[in-house]
Amino acid sequence: MKTRTNTLCALVLGLVIGTSTSAQKVYVLPSPTDANSEMTLFIDMNQSEDGIQNNGLSGILDAYPDTAVYLWTWDPSGPAAGNGDWDNSASHQELNKVGPKLYSMTFVPTEYYGVDGPQLFSRGISCLAKLRNGMEAEGFPFEAKSEDMHVDIIPKLCDARLCVFPELREPDDYITITYDNTKETLYEGLQEMGEDDCYIYLLGKVDAFTSVELSIESEVTQNPDLKLQSLGDGRFRTTLIPEDLFAPLLAEDQVLSEIWYYIVREGFSYPPGPPPFEIISLLDCD
Repeated sequence: MKTRTNTLCALVLGLVIGTSTSAQKVYVLPSPTDANSEMTLFIDMNQSEDGIQNNGLSGILDAYPDTAVYLWTWDPSGPAAGNGDWDNSASHQELNKVGPKLYSMTFVPTEYYGVDGPQLFSRGISCLAKLRNGMEAEGFPFEAKSEDMHVDIIPKLCDARLCVFPELREPDDYITITYDNTKETLYEGLQEMGEDDCYIYLLGKVDAFTSVELSIESEVTQNPDLKLQSLGDGRFRTTLIPEDLFAPLLAEDQVLSEIWYYIVREGFSYPPGPPPFEIISLLDCD
């Protein structure tokens, strides 16, 4: 395994230990987290300290505990529906009060932020809590907001029909794709595969206008590099290094940004329309 993968594992372990041993101003549940399932973000204003960044929300809430509080967030991106304006937060950004000075919001991260899993896991969530109007409140010395807060998001191990590991990956990393045929409910013609039946179509994307394919769909089952290894019990797996696999098809200055793929079985054809692509995003950390 590459050095960067070992470093990632050490980082994740450290995050788990740190999260479990100290009180957090902001945290998420469940953790580890599935980027495509509901997650709840908690902001604990009991852990906030006024005056760190011209912030005074904690003192305001001590005086007015029933005041509505709003989420303002910018990483892994701004929310897809927007934060609103600093002096007039969007109504959908209002947090739920779940305890004294403890607030929450539940959402699907990839939908709420409009990002993919790798971007969520690589950047984490940066946010703060504020009143609808985040300017200075009358009678209080600071702005009606918390200090900036950040929480790293730990990826959950996948148990779905298709799983990709690791969650964070670059074009020259080893990437493993696991397909659980026992969870194949989308296409009857793909069910009950034999040990030698499972193949994968792979398309490398450089940008929105440039892509390369290893084999056209009708020839995928003749390419041994595209055959998935049977693990038994209906599970199949392949491991690849995208940069190496697609190198003969790329120009020297081209770098892969995504891998698009779907499962192929000899004799099976998908219904008319666009193929059911799954997308693997690749990080460019240079």
